[in-house]
Amino acid sequence: SSDQLKKEIKKLEKEKNLVGYIFDLRNNPGGLLSQAVEISDFFLDDGEIVSTRGRKERENSKFFAKKGDQISGKPLLVLINNGSASASEIVAGALQDHKRAILLGEGTYGKGSVQSIIPLANKGAIRLTISKYYLPSGKSISEVGVSPDIKVEELDEEFSINTVTDNQLNYAIKLFTG
Repeated sequence: SSDQLKKEIKKLEKEKNLVGYIFDLRNNPGGLLSQAVEISDFFLDDGEIVSTRGRKERENSKFFAKKGDQISGKPLLVLINNGSASASEIVAGALQDHKRAILLGEGTYGKGSVQSIIPLANKGAIRLTISKYYLPSGKSISEVGVSPDIKVEELDEEFSINTVTDNQLNYAIKLFTG
C-alpha cells in the first residue's frame, strides 16, 4: 500500500495547480500495522504514530515517524466513515492528532485491537485480543473509533462513493476550490 501511495503521489506532484490532497479511507477495512505506520510517516515530520498496550509488558510498543513530510506540508483532507477500520483508523487518527490533516465524513468503526491467532490441535484456531491500539493523544480507537473534524453524513440511498452523489467528496473538493 505504501509503495502504491508513493507512486501515485509522484504522479500527482507533476500537476502545476495542485493545492492539496484528498485521501479517501472510506470503507477501508485496514490491513497491516506496518503499512499504517509507513503511510502515516509519509505525511508526518516526526512524533508518535501509534502505540500498543497489552496485559503483558512485551505486548507494549510505540511507533514513530521519521523526518520528512513527503508532500511538503500541502493541505491534506482525509475522508472517513463507519467502514474505515483498524489500520485506516490508525492513519486517520495519527494525522488528526498531529494536526496534519482534517478528517471529513463520519465516525470510524472502532477496530482498535491487536489479535494473536493461536493454532489448535484440531486444525482450528482461536483469535485472542492481546493488546489495543492507542493514538498519539493516548486515546484508544477500540470500540469508539475516530471522529471527523467536519461531520458530513452520507445523504441517502442514492449515495455512492466517487460519483456525483458523493456529497462527502464534493464537500472536500469545495474546501480546496473555494
